[in-house]
Amino acid sequence: MGKIDINKELDSEEYKQEWKRLIEMRQSISYCLMFCFMNASRDGQSNKMNFFLRMIDDIVQSVVSIEILAKEGAVNTCRRELRYILELALKSCFIVRKNGISDFEDQIKEYKKLLNSSNINLINKIELSYFNEEQKEDFLIYTKRQYGYLCKYSHSSSHQLNERLARINEGRTIGYEGIQELHNLNNDIEKTLSIVIVFLFNSVAQYVVGDFLVPRSGGQNEWYFSKSRFVKIIDETMDYKHERQIHIEKLKALRNETSDF
Repeated sequence: MGKIDINKELDSEEYKQEWKRLIEMRQSISYCLMFCFMNASRDGQSNKMNFFLRMIDDIVQSVVSIEILAKEGAVNTCRRELRYILELALKSCFIVRKNGISDFEDQIKEYKKLLNSSNINLINKIELSYFNEEQKEDFLIYTKRQYGYLCKYSHSSSHQLNERLARINEGRTIGYEGIQELHNLNNDIEKTLSIVIVFLFNSVAQYVVGDFLVPRSGGQNEWYFSKSRFVKIIDETMDYKHERQIHIEKLKALRNETSDF
């Protein structure tokens, strides 16, 4: 394959649209995380004892880092951050579901072994409130597959080395990746953050999730991850709310639209 005009790609409308997509995802996950933190903290306890909420700063830090790294073209380093976020969200949710009453510092001591291990077999034991058995199995398979894929970038592997060599042969060096590279990274961000949101929603009270997903109008919160098939399942559990009834048919139609993540 011959060399490409990378500067032309980076100036193209397609590249700008992919960059806009990345920004929208960063804004959406940040908004969701902070909303859940503020709303859950109203009980006076969750901001001190909820392990997931205490880890939101770390997640936001990684999300912001991904945007900075992507701007510089360090796409594989972005994927390492994604793996960290996914692992952290899974472990945080597991701890919340197992022990939500002790102080944060005591939870760190109690789950020290779990936190220090990169093994995610605990996913098979995690409780997920919003899915039936079939939906839960689908989600677990999806999560394990994404985690396994991201692990190819957090350790030395032939997979990422071959990818890098192929990019170099096309004239795509760091800082000069093009449309397809950003598109692929965005797909990885999309998938990973949709998983993180499921773990977040299973780590806070149902009213917090309901307040976020159902605006006062009773419709659907307009944010990037409302397109996720797993978020759609959780959103559907909020249809019992009275203010939703006038929108119910429209919401069902929106959920039936195809989703890639």
